[in-house]
Amino acid sequence: MMDSAFLYLLVGFLACFIGTIPFGPINLAVVKTTVDYDRRSGSEIALAASLVEMLQALIAICFGMLISSYLDSNVVIKFFLAFIFIALAIFIFTRKPKPTLQNDGDRPSSFFRNGLIIAGLNPQAVPFWIFALATISQYFEFQYIGVYLASFLLGVFAGKLLALYGFVVGSTYLKAHLQESSTLVNRLLAGILLFIGLSQGWNAVNSVIV
Repeated sequence: MMDSAFLYLLVGFLACFIGTIPFGPINLAVVKTTVDYDRRSGSEIALAASLVEMLQALIAICFGMLISSYLDSNVVIKFFLAFIFIALAIFIFTRKPKPTLQNDGDRPSSFFRNGLIIAGLNPQAVPFWIFALATISQYFEFQYIGVYLASFLLGVFAGKLLALYGFVVGSTYLKAHLQESSTLVNRLLAGILLFIGLSQGWNAVNSVIV
């Protein structure tokens, strides 16, 4: 049983780690927070996103295809997500960065909450896990129950956290040119959020036309 449980953990870890590496809103939120504040703040975002990722993987396991078809057919949700991401993109792009090299007492206390919100609103998470689970099923006959399910979700959590913490560590070199790098990260994050928002909006418009 231990060997099988370890396999579930390893597959969950690798799937989530690889899926987290490409730049997305969560990755850049971690980078931005680390650059603007410190490692602890970026780590809070990473921890929150990792917890949400476990829930999203569990949802995909239990109700993946049902939720995917519901989201595809619900135009209101598509427009709502499009509005949220476009609004976030405009806010981040226009917000003047206020980076700081040290914790000066003005550090906000809501980084963990922000991580939960950003990860929870990510429309790509459940579809990613539906695709990942379908790919995994081609190589392994997994049964997501009991200790095996717990091991898989633990692997998902560890893979997400390790990948995001890699972004936290890698962001420290940007401190050399703090103001410039913070502005650049703002624009990258705003661009990705805008792209996601416009994509959701385009999908919603196509749904209405069809």
